[in-house]
Amino acid sequence: MSLDRRQFLAGGALFASALMPLDRSRAQTAWTVLGQPVASVPWLRDVRRVIIDTDPGTDDLLAIIMMLGSTRITTEAITVTPGNIGYEQEVRNTLFLVQTLRNGTIPVHRGVDHPLLGRSYPAAGFIHGRYGFGDMVVPEVALKPAPDHAAIAISRIVSAHPGEVVLLALGGLSNIALALLLDPSIARKARGIVIVGGRYEGIGTSVSFNAMVDPEAADIVLRSGLPIAMTGSLGETEMLTQADFDQIATFGTAKSALFLKSNAERLKFETEKRHKPGATYADPFAATMVLDPSVALQFEAVHVAVELSGTETRGSYVFGGTHIYTGDALPANVAICTRGSHEIFR
Repeated sequence: MSLDRRQFLAGGALFASALMPLDRSRAQTAWTVLGQPVASVPWLRDVRRVIIDTDPGTDDLLAIIMMLGSTRITTEAITVTPGNIGYEQEVRNTLFLVQTLRNGTIPVHRGVDHPLLGRSYPAAGFIHGRYGFGDMVVPEVALKPAPDHAAIAISRIVSAHPGEVVLLALGGLSNIALALLLDPSIARKARGIVIVGGRYEGIGTSVSFNAMVDPEAADIVLRSGLPIAMTGSLGETEMLTQADFDQIATFGTAKSALFLKSNAERLKFETEKRHKPGATYADPFAATMVLDPSVALQFEAVHVAVELSGTETRGSYVFGGTHIYTGDALPANVAICTRGSHEIFR
């Protein structure tokens, strides 16, 4: 029996319509990028203790300057995670910052020096420069790393202050994931975690550099039950222009001089190569969410997963979605910032 093209198309349309769920609004849920609007994240209010997990590049530097300048929040420790540049340079940069900004009074902990599964990833020296702080040669300082591993330190500090410690994750999530594997109780003892990442709009995929560094670690954190807030796309839009750099130069402080010297190449790269009006600063936006949560004007609660296998999409965040069998919306595990105050950030 022959089948002409018109019959074939008609049959295909009937077949497709038979597969469509009767509840059309439910079907659309699978294509909703984000979930339910949330006015605020309660655990971000009045934070008193943080652990900074960092891969010190140029934007980490500014975030750390901001956090260590707070008189309200105690930075209990800084842990070094794989990310922007070579690990040994990251450790050197962190020790230099703590020695310079706080006279070495905050413990710095080495963590894992590679992703959990040991897979390589493209480092970001092209934006952070040869030494992480542009091409500024970072001097060796007297301060040495604390004796215990970052994962052990995270577990110890969080357990000593249940419900108080916020993890500020500025880099890859390897250390925090390892801490959760060693001590799953961290998920209920920590106050929460602020993750740089979660871009849900823009050109290209939703690959986040920090997730791409160690997707398996990101997966562990997302599944852990930790209260999670993400910067979302705000880290891609908040920037400092040449005019801002000129204004910072008028401050005449050691901190402003350090920032300008380390970030000059970043500004040049982003304006000349990426053709942006300024340099973007995701890590400082995350720090601002902890220091002054009013900078985040709106969040959306959404289910977030991370792609572990794709050739082009490994490290991409996947937002929303429905249960493969029931069609029910997947439960939210992240609050993503969807609107921020440019004025407060600046």
